[in-house]
Amino acid sequence: MNSKGRHLLLVLALLLLSTAFADTAAAQKKPITIRDVFGNRDFFAPGIAGMQWLDDGMHYSTLSVDREAGTRRVMKVDAATGDESVLFDPATFDLPDGMDEFNFQAYTVQTNNNFVVFTISETRIWRHSTVGTYAVYDIADNRLIPIPSEEDDLRNVKVSPDGKYVGYVRADDLYMMELATSDERRLTDDAEPNVYNGRFGWVYEEEFSIIDGWRWSPDSRRIAFWKEDERHVREFTLTNWMPLYQDYVHIRYPKPGEENPIMRIAVMDIDSGERRWMDIGEETDIYIPHIVWTRDPNTLCIYRLNRLQNQIELLFADVESGDSRVVYTDRSETGWVNTRDRDGHFIHFLKNSDQFLITSERDGWNHLYLYDYDGDLVDQVTEGEWEIIEVHGITPDEETVFYISTEASPNERQLYSIDTDGGDRERVTEDDGWHTINMSPTCAMFLDSWSSTSQPTRRAFFDDDGEELRLVSQVDPSVYDDYHWGEKELFTVTTDDGKTIYCSMIKPADFDASKKYPVFFDVYGGPGTSAVSNSWPRTLQQWYASEGFIVIQADNRGSVGYGTAFKHEVYKQLGKWEIYDYVQVAKHLGTLPYVNSERIGMWGWSYGGYMAALATMLGEGRFHTAVAIAPGTDWRLYDTIYAERFMQRPEDNPEGYDVGSCLVHADKMEGNLLIIHGGMDDNVHVQHTMQLIHKLEEAGKQFDMRIYPNGDHGVAGGMHSRLGLFQYYVDYMKEHLLAD
Repeated sequence: MNSKGRHLLLVLALLLLSTAFADTAAAQKKPITIRDVFGNRDFFAPGIAGMQWLDDGMHYSTLSVDREAGTRRVMKVDAATGDESVLFDPATFDLPDGMDEFNFQAYTVQTNNNFVVFTISETRIWRHSTVGTYAVYDIADNRLIPIPSEEDDLRNVKVSPDGKYVGYVRADDLYMMELATSDERRLTDDAEPNVYNGRFGWVYEEEFSIIDGWRWSPDSRRIAFWKEDERHVREFTLTNWMPLYQDYVHIRYPKPGEENPIMRIAVMDIDSGERRWMDIGEETDIYIPHIVWTRDPNTLCIYRLNRLQNQIELLFADVESGDSRVVYTDRSETGWVNTRDRDGHFIHFLKNSDQFLITSERDGWNHLYLYDYDGDLVDQVTEGEWEIIEVHGITPDEETVFYISTEASPNERQLYSIDTDGGDRERVTEDDGWHTINMSPTCAMFLDSWSSTSQPTRRAFFDDDGEELRLVSQVDPSVYDDYHWGEKELFTVTTDDGKTIYCSMIKPADFDASKKYPVFFDVYGGPGTSAVSNSWPRTLQQWYASEGFIVIQADNRGSVGYGTAFKHEVYKQLGKWEIYDYVQVAKHLGTLPYVNSERIGMWGWSYGGYMAALATMLGEGRFHTAVAIAPGTDWRLYDTIYAERFMQRPEDNPEGYDVGSCLVHADKMEGNLLIIHGGMDDNVHVQHTMQLIHKLEEAGKQFDMRIYPNGDHGVAGGMHSRLGLFQYYVDYMKEHLLAD
């Protein structure tokens, strides 16, 4: 054999050896498991425990816990350098008489960083609200001041801007205490069962995301507060099956078309004790989702939202007379108007002029506008076929605004800055992908948590020009080398009616294009949300892929980031276009040679559970198996604020309520359906599932079900129960979709 032949044999041997080594290495890779989803810390970039920016905008506080000693301290950290010093240490406090030791669960730094409100004990009420015991720490005097309470009965505790008082709600009435003397005053005394001062019932808390029902005036002379009367709101009853004789939990829960809570707004003069009611109009069947003080301490801004939630008015109320005037109106002819910060809403009253910044979708995209106190438009600050997702801050000189938008891509979140007169817009974050921003109060710097489809999560501090100052944490990409980890691919599908649906796909890490794989749709789909992002894949979805599925997410009509017309297309017909879009994506997937079009499944939770159940009925037979967790099955059974925002009242839109009702379409159910619900779910009542079961049984349909008797909207309580829940529904998907 000549040297050329020997060389060829050597090359072939090396190739065979390297192939064998690669096959061995691949075989040694570990699959993602359910325990990785919830417990593998290598996959997560640690955050900063209890982080709160301090007023100087250059430092933040963080919680330091000594687990062996069982003690906690709060540290002051220089964001740029990471240098730490003790901000306060309970071991050094001057404790009041009768208190031998001090422990706390949480803290908030308040009022120019001069005071800390400590949560000593806490009991959860609903999703956001709690009651507890509290104390105020005066940093300058190194003095701890307990707030009088009867067991866990305080909420919404805040120090006044001048640092003289602390206000709070006890037993549904407002109180205040002078910090220097600990003298307490009761400000209201007219609370009664289902009538509250300074706090909210279930529906406002859940759907407007507000639990704090009162506001100090900027000069500390007054308190503005909501008074809620829900005596006439009908009760819904939940059953606790655990005692020998079952217990009942009663919630004032208004359902679509039923009576709502009645709100009034009052302003209390803390010196005189005089309470003045603000004029919010004669109509009581409205919402007051927000109040905010203007720069004038004699003028309170009140949001007045009509019941159908398609018109918002800003009232300027004179707190001395109670008289009010409308200064701004925003109305949608195609859907609803946004009033919550998490929906992209923002308002800011400038401190140096009688002007305010506010976001609106009036031109078809969510943008920032500048108005004066007479309600005249001064300037449209941002414009273009992209939208603001969140405003993060305005500089102390009020010349620059920082915001997150979709300008780069609807699947990205990038930080921008712009002058308040609309000039000099700049992109601050450089890397493509999904940025979550925590901006300092002066906008001098920010913490950026960022990832992309090619870069796992990274957290770092940056200055206002986007220059990196300090790395906090990041996930080491090499961690994934030991696991079967599939890449996340972004793609689009054009529907038969010409809409572009953005999607993402994760294939099994050992993907073989010559094989056919089942598909696992992971959905939520509710209006004003989004699922598809240029971000690192979630470990949960990698687990699904490790089990042998192609994992799909899709931004159906109704999703945020694609303009108001796309979002509002679902108005008055929830369920219709979402399922249509999922069917269109399923049809596209069925054309791919590596997809088993006969084995496409869907799972979801809450709105996603609704989508999964409805897909078995209106999905044109495309969805072989579905898992519906805590599903809403008919919008007539949900609450007024959410359902009517998108559907109007049943008497206004009876056909629309039928269009996407699982109860109406139960007789069309095809394939395999697993329904899972918590028996104590205060949000989506188990009534939804019970009525669906009744309809399915009437139609002679077979289905599977699991009820968690004490489960709330999270269904499974405790890690063992949660692991069991997730393993159960994935095993169900595997049984039906991975079968030959």
